Amino acid sequence: MVLNKKNCILALDFKAILIIIILDPMVYKCVVFLCLFFIGIMPSIAQIELGYVNPAKKWDKDYVMYFTNRTLEKDEEGRVSFNNHTTKQTNSLYFCRYNFDNDSIEVNYQMINKSDSYPNGEIEHNIFYDFYEHQRIGRGIKNYYFVVGGYGKTFEKQVNSYMQRLKNNYGDTLFEKAAIIVFAWGDEDHAYRYWNGVRASKRGAADFAIFQHMLDEFVSDSIYFQTHPNDITISILFSSMGNYMFKEYIDKRKQLGIPLIKTYQNILFLGSVADRKCLEKGETFGHLDQMADSVKLYVNSKDALLWASAIMHLSGRIGRKGPKDISKVPAFVDVKNIDSLIVIGDLPGLGHDYLLTNPQIKASILKNMNSEVEENNTIKPKHK
Repeated sequence: MVLNKKNCILALDFKAILIIIILDPMVYKCVVFLCLFFIGIMPSIAQIELGYVNPAKKWDKDYVMYFTNRTLEKDEEGRVSFNNHTTKQTNSLYFCRYNFDNDSIEVNYQMINKSDSYPNGEIEHNIFYDFYEHQRIGRGIKNYYFVVGGYGKTFEKQVNSYMQRLKNNYGDTLFEKAAIIVFAWGDEDHAYRYWNGVRASKRGAADFAIFQHMLDEFVSDSIYFQTHPNDITISILFSSMGNYMFKEYIDKRKQLGIPLIKTYQNILFLGSVADRKCLEKGETFGHLDQMADSVKLYVNSKDALLWASAIMHLSGRIGRKGPKDISKVPAFVDVKNIDSLIVIGDLPGLGHDYLLTNPQIKASILKNMNSEVEENNTIKPKHK
């Protein structure tokens, strides 16, 4: 800036105004009041905005909800799908439905994080209220299970194959009583590119933060649940690399100073590629009792893919070897060794796909889920 007479006069006038404001109490109060007034009338800007709206018109057991951070694609005939391979952090989630009958998908909502960091502010339209109205009020569904898959999953495997297998193995009766929702997050689809999957976990964690912030806000809305039944239970299962993605999320949330909120009844870790100390007190998952009533870790020493993961990290993985020091693991964590349950039918998946291949594990999980459903159906609605 070039100094001239006019600039000097403006600078002197500005200094004189500042002196008047500082020395005169009445003027100072008036300026503060006007500043606060204009800040108050400015429209608040939502940190999470609604980008696309196509509300579902029909809900029954033939539809299952999923959400994804993959890039939306359309073919020449206008049919919608999502990118199969590794995606960059998209800062958005598409909430969709999959139709089992005709193997089709329907995009319902897009939620966009307008911030460059994890969301912790206002949400323009929290679609979990809509989902609650459809499922809890409309269908009487009280139990919700979120499934976060893992490594080497294309979009088709995460949505078409995975959901079909879930339904085939866990039955129509369960789908009539509970809602199972899958996070089809953008991951490396070739298992031999392990470190691409690890990097994708960090990007996936940033987009998972959108989902978790929306869910935290919904379950914490005590005013809403004064007039609506507060009898739902929510559990979440992390499989394989999904465990690493969740670990990245919790670490970053702690770094940003965002406190955890009690959201889940159960958090389950299956085929976990996280390190063996992660569940100890003071470590990443050592305080998950602030987020869930209980945490369950399934350990399988016959999991060959976790053996390969241990070689890549040069240290054991908790899903194969269990906690490093069980005495340092908090009481809310339940460690289950399933070595004795693994059968020859699990080997084609290198002992890593037992959630959908092992009959005893399926029966055990199904029994637990059904007991939770039956127990919840006998509990009268409560209000916060």
